[in-house]
Amino acid sequence: MPASIYVADDEPVLLNALVKRLSQGQHQVKAFKSGDELLAAVDQGFPDLILLDLKMPGRSGIEILEALRKKSQDAMVVILTAYGTVEEAVEAMKLGAYDFIIKTVDLKMVDPVVNRALENLALRRQVEGGAKDKAHH
Repeated sequence: MPASIYVADDEPVLLNALVKRLSQGQHQVKAFKSGDELLAAVDQGFPDLILLDLKMPGRSGIEILEALRKKSQDAMVVILTAYGTVEEAVEAMKLGAYDFIIKTVDLKMVDPVVNRALENLALRRQVEGGAKDKAHH
């Protein structure tokens, strides 16, 4: 099922590679060079999934994740990190990140995490839809 995906990363080569790979899955993908650009975009509406780099100039991925959480508790966020520091990944998960991906040249690692996140989102929406239906009866 095609999804809307926002990707924020300050490395143009990786950003372009991620957009190209995710677009092949028929997803609608928008790229952002900074977390602040991403935050401005979500003011117009949230995508199904956000891939967010942990280390960017300006505000860090953790700070952007905190700002996203203030706007929406439900946003599905996957953290991208080249540094793979366990502490930061754990901190991101405590703030509600769904998962994290350690950035490598092998982009095949992205697909399973993105697919799991989108399946989780679809299930969550089904459950919420069912709960809303019951509330209306």
